[in-house]
Amino acid sequence: MDRLKLGLLLAGAAGMACTVVLADETDRLIDRSSPKKMLGDRKDEVVFRHGAFGDRAIPIIVYDTATTAFTRNGTSLGNCSHILEDMSFANGPYGPAFAGTRTLSSLRYSYGLTGSAAAWDMRFSMYSPSDVATAGFTAPGASMINPAATPYYTLTVTGFDTNICPGFTTIAGLTNFPTPVTMPAGESLLWLDAAFVEPGTPGTAALTSTNLFQQNIATTRTYFYFANNTGALLGSTFAAGTPYTTAQLDSAGNPASPGKSGPYYGRDINFSGVFTGQSQASTGGATNELRYVNAVIAGTTQTMAYVFTLVGLADSPAAPSATSLNSGSYLPDGVVQASGNLTTANKFKWYKFNTQNEISYAQTTFLDIDTEGSAVPVAFAVYTPDSQVFDISEGRGDGPEVERPSDLDNHQISYGVARRPGVGLGEQYSGQEGILPAGEYYIAVAIAGSGFGDGWAVSAEDPVVSTAFALNFNNNNRKSIPAGPAVSPALATGADMAILNGGTQTTPDQTVRARGVSFVRFSLTNPLPTTGQFNQSDSSPLSDVTFLDITQPGSSVVGEWNFCLYNNNGLLANGNSISYAGAGFNNNNGGGDGAFGCGGSFAQLSYGTAPSRGVTPLDPDQSTLGRPLNNQNGSTLNGDQYYLAVTMGNAFFANERWGARSTRGSSLTAVISLTSDNRGPNGGCPADFNGDGGVDDTDFVYFAKYYNDLINPAGDIDGSLDGFTDDGDFAVFAVAYDSLICF
Repeated sequence: MDRLKLGLLLAGAAGMACTVVLADETDRLIDRSSPKKMLGDRKDEVVFRHGAFGDRAIPIIVYDTATTAFTRNGTSLGNCSHILEDMSFANGPYGPAFAGTRTLSSLRYSYGLTGSAAAWDMRFSMYSPSDVATAGFTAPGASMINPAATPYYTLTVTGFDTNICPGFTTIAGLTNFPTPVTMPAGESLLWLDAAFVEPGTPGTAALTSTNLFQQNIATTRTYFYFANNTGALLGSTFAAGTPYTTAQLDSAGNPASPGKSGPYYGRDINFSGVFTGQSQASTGGATNELRYVNAVIAGTTQTMAYVFTLVGLADSPAAPSATSLNSGSYLPDGVVQASGNLTTANKFKWYKFNTQNEISYAQTTFLDIDTEGSAVPVAFAVYTPDSQVFDISEGRGDGPEVERPSDLDNHQISYGVARRPGVGLGEQYSGQEGILPAGEYYIAVAIAGSGFGDGWAVSAEDPVVSTAFALNFNNNNRKSIPAGPAVSPALATGADMAILNGGTQTTPDQTVRARGVSFVRFSLTNPLPTTGQFNQSDSSPLSDVTFLDITQPGSSVVGEWNFCLYNNNGLLANGNSISYAGAGFNNNNGGGDGAFGCGGSFAQLSYGTAPSRGVTPLDPDQSTLGRPLNNQNGSTLNGDQYYLAVTMGNAFFANERWGARSTRGSSLTAVISLTSDNRGPNGGCPADFNGDGGVDDTDFVYFAKYYNDLINPAGDIDGSLDGFTDDGDFAVFAVAYDSLICF
């Protein structure tokens, strides 16, 4: 079983002991029927642009285990719908060294569902640390929360969408407090009591076995979502399956960025409304309400924390001392490099730069930043001058992980126009991060796995030994050099469909990663429509070429899919070559529910003049048919080599340079079907690419494309079946071209 299919692993006992399910990443899925996980659905959600709170007051992330930049392994706790979690602000901008009032403005929560639909509310209560004792407030085994205590703030969230997708659904929500919440003076830690409750439960009511969500718990499983933050490990000194005291675990901690929690959590497994304390936290056992996860997953031991974000307010702190990369007032165009060493004493470094022009398609500008050439994978974050994180790098550069971004790879960020070659196994630089406004920026550089937060917060991994890093820029912010021609999109295995030969050709599974785009290449060797032609060799009538349909049965049914068709020059194939989610099986042009009410929809493109081909047959797990394949995307389409961009959700398609990108945080699998009556080469004359009985200038144009690509099976006509269009194929084509007519 490959890594994509190994998305969820079952570890631990089921039932009241709380099923523990570990996901490969928060935005990865088990299979095509599993729903998208919405954590980090848009990377820029974590910036929290709340507007002005005063002359210098800004929103800052004071505790964060939610963003995909920090969350590694995810844990779903089935049937555990009432939890107690400590949230220390150590290492963050509201840490113990903070002077002033700690004011919270919003929170981001996560939860999971499986089963059938039912209604519920969610309640979050905040307690002072003096009101909680993990062993039991009055004695070991008593309630962890002081029975006489009153939370200093309680928020009830209502109005949830009760449609439940098949499999495990993990959902995140962002909620602003009605009014800012002032923490008790001097406290830099809070305990969060999070509970699913029956609808209409007053926020002032004590939680009991009757108002906790249980009425439909047998059919609707609600659970809170935990995570191993920044890959933090307890280490070999903490043996899996061995109980430890909370004091011992406190010494290990659970680094988050920013913020820090202990690796244990309370869980009200019998829905009594009371968290029963104990002197030792344990990995298992149905009676243990204080728990931590120290199971061995992929050879490592994990620390855990509830996936949660707290946002506070603070005066914008002074900018850090940073090395300027400018030449004069702005970053120089072309390649700019910085290097140095990270040490235990200096775990991270600050740089700054200015851009003269906006980095965007509108300005035909680009900016690529990476850490290629570093001794080990190195991460970085881009900050605005008011101390807020603008973007965090992703490990999609050169390295051992070729299927998805990983902290095992070098890191990169790319803004503006597409598309430049990647380094080694790294992804191409295609403006994945979108637009970078003109202005001043700061960059913090640290070992991969480090965390970055607003307020200039950096929770840096310790390099242990002096470790060399490289920070590389490639850009034209001053417009003194052009963006240069775009390279064609890189293709995954099985994504090169060569020449359409009539009928249906289908790709193998294509992984479309979080915030990513996958491309499928094919050739339509006759323009649409091509009618009334005769065979050049014997003057017999040739079949007409009248349609091309692109569909995706077999894809994940919960992706809100989008297609865009580019020609061989990187331009939109025609003015109507974008198919937004909703055109496929759910017949809803605005997206909508899709199968099982899961928000999914297939996309489709349909070209030509042939009568309607009807609707694509129902795929397994579909509940409704989509629209007919009725040439909605135009009656004409040139004969050309094409690139189909496949992505999801909030997709952006520029009309040039294969400029496709997405902000959707799901990682799903697509299967693309191409159906056409295109005439392709026949066995007796493989150089006749458009099947008209002759090898003429039209075929030469196609062969030139394939020969220029080299790694292109469409021109592999020498019988070698090596998948290349090389000099051997050129020799065969030259003979056929010289003969002109196929016999």
